[in-house]
Amino acid sequence: MKKTLLGSLLLFGIFIGNAQIFDRIKNAAKNAAERKIENKSGDVVDKGLEKVEEGIGDIFKKKDKQTDAKNNNPQTNQQTSPQSGNTDYSQYKGSTFIPGKNLLFYEDFSTARIGSGNANWHLYEYDPSDDVEKPSVRTISSASGNWLKMPRKGFVFPNSFKNLPEQFTLEFDLYADPQKMSEMEGGFRTNFVVLDDRSEYSMYWAAEPSIELDVHPHGSTKVVYVSAQSEYNSNLSGKKLLFENTFKSNWNPGAVNRVSIYRNGNQVALYLNGKEMLNLANGLSKKAQYNLIFSTNMWGDGMYLSNIRIAGNVPNATNEMKFEGKFVTNSIYFDVNSSRIKPESWATLNNTAQAIRATSGNILIVGYTDSDGADEANLKLSQSRAASVKNALVKEFGIDASRLITDGKGETQPITSNNTASGKAQNRRVEFIKL
Repeated sequence: MKKTLLGSLLLFGIFIGNAQIFDRIKNAAKNAAERKIENKSGDVVDKGLEKVEEGIGDIFKKKDKQTDAKNNNPQTNQQTSPQSGNTDYSQYKGSTFIPGKNLLFYEDFSTARIGSGNANWHLYEYDPSDDVEKPSVRTISSASGNWLKMPRKGFVFPNSFKNLPEQFTLEFDLYADPQKMSEMEGGFRTNFVVLDDRSEYSMYWAAEPSIELDVHPHGSTKVVYVSAQSEYNSNLSGKKLLFENTFKSNWNPGAVNRVSIYRNGNQVALYLNGKEMLNLANGLSKKAQYNLIFSTNMWGDGMYLSNIRIAGNVPNATNEMKFEGKFVTNSIYFDVNSSRIKPESWATLNNTAQAIRATSGNILIVGYTDSDGADEANLKLSQSRAASVKNALVKEFGIDASRLITDGKGETQPITSNNTASGKAQNRRVEFIKL
């Protein structure tokens, strides 16, 4: 009996205590609101107090199952408001690099297998050491997603993709640990090699024609060394240095950097964060079938690779809008689960803006997503991304906002399967339709 009475008193006390807490917080919030917005209308104060009361009530409520499910599923935590205004395009303004339209290969290492045999990425490491972190797919603190930690000395290539076309663009994100990188020896190398069996490749000796493009950041500074060398072949007596330069302010230390490469026949050009670093009219002097290999030969360590995109057919948005009535692109890039446009999208947005200026009438902008996440969330995300594109075209390129209409279709109209990273990248697209 005493225990029951005591329990009742305790419950009554908690109820009274909570009620007093409610009253105190509510009065404090009301007084603060009245002091802060003396010149505002009473409706605004009342709405603010309603939000305070809702928030207080949530303290004592159990989370419902639906809320927990959303919080535990990162794919549903998607931004639904336009965020293009948060993008700083300054590094990329004026860039002449436009990604190819037809996606040939994409890798974000979300499902990649590294190694030999059935692996979709072949990796070979020279002189492995216990003092150096092993190559693997992992996350990094400076960016989202999965990253391939490159060997200190070695090479990798995608088994699922070979035979580069005569014209293509290659893009990838590169991160170098500023505490582990060294200005000694080399950096990250992109190689186009005339070699059918790429597992036989040697960084130290190549009997077939190739070009080696080296991007070598210097630790925690903005300094980056860029070079191009032609490997041994029947027309050369040895490695031939085609280009080298040390740029003092083009690397973003401790951050993700974007490397972009354009090949058109013999021509090879390399861009870093939108800026042209080299442009070799005869970089690939021999007409042959080239393949892709990434390699590293570093004194230091800590080089990471992700978001590799190879595409053919550099688009002309103006012609496509004129003759086809629409322009479709999957090279306006967004942050994961967000409508914030990545700055490397500037050139594609500029190409699109030129097409809109050359076209009369209104333009419908339609966003699409891949199938990851909930249907409703993807629909909202696609609508928000279309709105972000409109905002960017208006704010950055001066397009008349009244000409642009936005819509989103979410994941409902895929153009290919969502079962691969490449398929998902193709389905994440934006369409510009002349009305």
